[in-house]
Amino acid sequence: MEIPHYEMLIREIAKAAAPDQVIEDLRIYTNWVLVKTGKWSLSTIFRGMPGLTDPAGMDSWMGDWLHKPGLESSIELLSSTETLRRAVGMACLKSLLPEPQTIIHGNAIDMVKNAAAHVPTCFVGYFKEGAEWREMGWPVHIVELFPRPGDIHWNDADEVLSRAQIVLMSGLTIVNETLQAVIRRTPDAKIRVMMGPTVPPSPTLFECGLDLIGVTLVQNMELMARYAELGGGSISHSPLSALERINMVKDISAFKKKLLSLGAVNKEIGESDVA
Repeated sequence: MEIPHYEMLIREIAKAAAPDQVIEDLRIYTNWVLVKTGKWSLSTIFRGMPGLTDPAGMDSWMGDWLHKPGLESSIELLSSTETLRRAVGMACLKSLLPEPQTIIHGNAIDMVKNAAAHVPTCFVGYFKEGAEWREMGWPVHIVELFPRPGDIHWNDADEVLSRAQIVLMSGLTIVNETLQAVIRRTPDAKIRVMMGPTVPPSPTLFECGLDLIGVTLVQNMELMARYAELGGGSISHSPLSALERINMVKDISAFKKKLLSLGAVNKEIGESDVA
């Protein structure tokens, strides 16, 4: 399996984007970017990533992108090495992509919870559920570029990544160009999940070796904007109805079999969950 280079991957994802939309509006907050083309979408603002730069002051002005063509702008912004431009570019690209027709409702993390209780599991990026499971004594590790107490630095994580059978990663692995490395460093993974507010709803990601894609959609812009204005930084604490979590899976039957092979009794995915 050969994973496309970052810029090639972005262009592959963009092939499904609406071609004629323009950037109607954009909002930049402490932790979030929200962009509207045909619909509102969001991305995390990430800072301090190796190889990328963080503009400050008037260098962060993004107003000139308003009313420009969305598709061309998203690709240009995502080609930048400035973190703010990449965040705006990803939110823009997400807003141009069609919503998937077949989805599984709910939180992607819940679908692997039973298996993670007893098989080696790695989170690439911080998720509070990962920290909670680790505290419960489960075989869970958190791998981070900016580790908190108990986490493992990305540069020191070869051993735990190589043993992981379940790997859960954030969408930042796309925009900080670590997705290829995550796949390469997790050769024994039976299930790989990408989830969070920066993940684009693109089936192209299945070709990169992912089994489950957890996508966050803006459901109520007013609620989400107010939460962002007040410094909100976690989707788990966002107002009820502000966001919607949906999940894409390439083959639901095959995914269930993988869960069963890991000893998971999968009660989370039933026929009524699939739309």
